[in-house]
Amino acid sequence: MDSIEEDKPLLLIPDGPNEKPVIVRPVYQFITIEIICILHFGALMAMLPIQQFYVIDEVAKKYGEDGEKSNVDYCPNGTEFANSTSNIVQAESANILMYLGFVGTLIAVIPILVLGALTDRYGRKFSLYLSLVGILLKEIVMTVTVYKGLSLWFLALGEFFLGITGHFGLFLAAMMGMIADITTPGKDRAIKITVLEGTAAVAIAFSILGIGFWIKDGNYRHPLIMCIACTVLALILTLTLLSETSKTNKKKDTRICTKSVMCACFDVYRNGSRKRNKKMLIGQIIFCINVGAVLGKSNVVTLFLLHKPLCWSEVHLQVFTCFHILVNWGAILFGIRILHKYLADYTIVIAGTVSAIASSVTLAFSTEDWIVYLYAVIGIMAVSISPLLRSVLSRLVSPDEQGSLFACIGSSELLLTSLAQLFYGFVYKETVSYLPGLVFLITAGILVIEFCLSLVLYSIMSSEPISVTETVIKVS
Repeated sequence: MDSIEEDKPLLLIPDGPNEKPVIVRPVYQFITIEIICILHFGALMAMLPIQQFYVIDEVAKKYGEDGEKSNVDYCPNGTEFANSTSNIVQAESANILMYLGFVGTLIAVIPILVLGALTDRYGRKFSLYLSLVGILLKEIVMTVTVYKGLSLWFLALGEFFLGITGHFGLFLAAMMGMIADITTPGKDRAIKITVLEGTAAVAIAFSILGIGFWIKDGNYRHPLIMCIACTVLALILTLTLLSETSKTNKKKDTRICTKSVMCACFDVYRNGSRKRNKKMLIGQIIFCINVGAVLGKSNVVTLFLLHKPLCWSEVHLQVFTCFHILVNWGAILFGIRILHKYLADYTIVIAGTVSAIASSVTLAFSTEDWIVYLYAVIGIMAVSISPLLRSVLSRLVSPDEQGSLFACIGSSELLLTSLAQLFYGFVYKETVSYLPGLVFLITAGILVIEFCLSLVLYSIMSSEPISVTETVIKVS
């Protein structure tokens, strides 16, 4: 990983005298960002399997006997009645998880659009505070629900708190803005963004692995307390160690108009030249398709692997998920550094899209464990799409537009995730009894559109080199 030296400025020649320089911060700034990112995503993603399995267990209890753990197996063998009951549990669980995910992600779109654009004027740390407070409120709601045995729909209140404070999209928008503030455009920024997302992925992987063993006996309370502790620690570190990276300019416009701020997020797709806007628009569409096809299916993948004929246990599922994430991001972190010597970002995006298509088709027809493992290997390049597209779009805009850009990216990420969760959940609920893998074939079809657009972006970007318009200076 490249480091930012404290005593050596990185210099690039600006295209014009009025370009606003990017401020380079000391190396500890990037390390602090990574630590906070680990705590944030470790806590946030730990709640995902907790909520998934808690919902499935509580739904299963309705069709079994009361107790700490349901007597209804996720994947029963034997009678037709037992198999029918399993399908009912799967369908009802998918329905609840679908709407819970939809509430949190859809509501988050507006806060990201409003607050993400304001980070260019008022700094990025406020967005981090707000996002962490939202996670803390969701953790408290989940803890109360589990301890008091409240209705599963009470979890929607936690999703509301998470959404109204920007979900993970606002946090990512602020973090990516900080990375843009302290790096040079081009490969340096692409590597830093990839390292940040890879670090988050490692935190997610170990968090999921630990939670898998922790909740296997129906213990949901102690993991939630651990999540609360991680979030509180992240808040303390953000307050005490993390420095503001954005060179704010409050005097430029002291009024905060919601309409104008929201429009500012989309101005980055209109203010540039026609050629730049075309690249931005195509890149954004590719990003949206990728997010909708990949991120929105997490709940469905969990239910699919628990169902017949695979019949995985919670521990098996979480161990697989952990190693899947670690192997993917380990390969990407080292692979991108090597591939960057020979290929451009947009070329690697094409390879990642092909990988995503092939893996989706493989998962759809998975009837044995080894086919699922093959799906993981085939899809190893798919996770490279998101960080590389962020890098491509980031270097097309000026430093003053970084916050607006990542706010637009974050809001579209949450919007498409919410719609995809709703769509995939509905499809899986209707087809689980006869063709549960159909949802992944639909995913592959959607990714074919992404592949075609990636080829268009490649033809445009490869013929028109991008000029660097940012100057980097040392902080005095």
